[in-house]
Amino acid sequence: MSRSVPAFVIAVAAIWVAAFAASSAQQLGPGERSVWDGVYTAAQASRGKPRFEAGCGRCHNNELAGSTRGPALKGNQFWSHFQSQTLADLFVYMRDRMPRDSGGSVSDDQKVDILAYVLSVSGMPPGNNELTLDLRAMESIKVAKKTTLDGVFTAAQAERGKSQFVSGRCAECHRPDLSGERGPTLTGDAFLAHWENGSVHSLFDKIRETMPATGPSEVTDEAKADIVAYLLQSNGFPAGKTELRAETETLGVIDIVRKGQRTTIPNFSLVQVVGCLTQDANSSWVLSNTSEPAFTTDEEPTAAALKAAQGAPLGTQTFQLLSVDAFKPSGHKGQRMEARGLLYRDTNHARLNLTSLQTLEASCQARH
Repeated sequence: MSRSVPAFVIAVAAIWVAAFAASSAQQLGPGERSVWDGVYTAAQASRGKPRFEAGCGRCHNNELAGSTRGPALKGNQFWSHFQSQTLADLFVYMRDRMPRDSGGSVSDDQKVDILAYVLSVSGMPPGNNELTLDLRAMESIKVAKKTTLDGVFTAAQAERGKSQFVSGRCAECHRPDLSGERGPTLTGDAFLAHWENGSVHSLFDKIRETMPATGPSEVTDEAKADIVAYLLQSNGFPAGKTELRAETETLGVIDIVRKGQRTTIPNFSLVQVVGCLTQDANSSWVLSNTSEPAFTTDEEPTAAALKAAQGAPLGTQTFQLLSVDAFKPSGHKGQRMEARGLLYRDTNHARLNLTSLQTLEASCQARH
């Protein structure tokens, strides 16, 4: 029971994800790493670059910016597609699907080098050991954005920013202690409530384009990056070993996240859930007792994915199903199902616009 979602729906969803995604800190378990932990070498990325340009650039653009033939492999489109998955998911996607018109022309070893290059373009740092064809090892590496909890500026940079802030025109409106006067407060809950779950680039861009109000060009971009570092430090975020750089590519992959905030999945993401197909009091079709939604890159499951889903525990959530009639739900009422679709949640609604609905078991019991 599956059908394809029109390409324009996925494209629109990607735009909404870029605009409204509420990304948050990636929670790493024991033995897990992230793509920011140096999982490839500089030499490996250098090998991957000409291989990418020779085999991948004609669809994805040599700058990885995408084209009408292939999506971008950096920026919001990349992150909305792969964030919170593992490096194994990304590699398998490349291994099994790319290039589309000549599947066997690039070896798996070459694809690992290409993957290293893709990571390097988005600013993920190299390390001492090459990425290898070890899917088990890749499964322990999370594809996750950086957050302000990861030490994205240095103490020296924040000190420079403080000097710029206090001696310049910033303090005239926001006061030297950042408590605000003619301008809003830049510290505490009021500041975080305004900027959390967005990227550091949004904060930097606001300062770059509009501050000071009567002369934004009076202060260099580099000095404004220092001021952002000072604001982050003043809001309790830790310093690290690398300075914050005034670059869109760098700032756009750092999310402002409060300590202790749980991982969330942005609305309009393509997700997979397992639950019980039933009807609510209004006779609308819903999945009840569902598992927590998980990112997926596939609108329909493979046989292996369905087998894995059979062992997935159920949960306590309920999702209203949209576009459900195409899947003839009446014949599957009460069954345990694997569902995929575009996610939408707010304080009043939890919905799934279906791309696939597959039976796992003939009966459904909530297993927690």
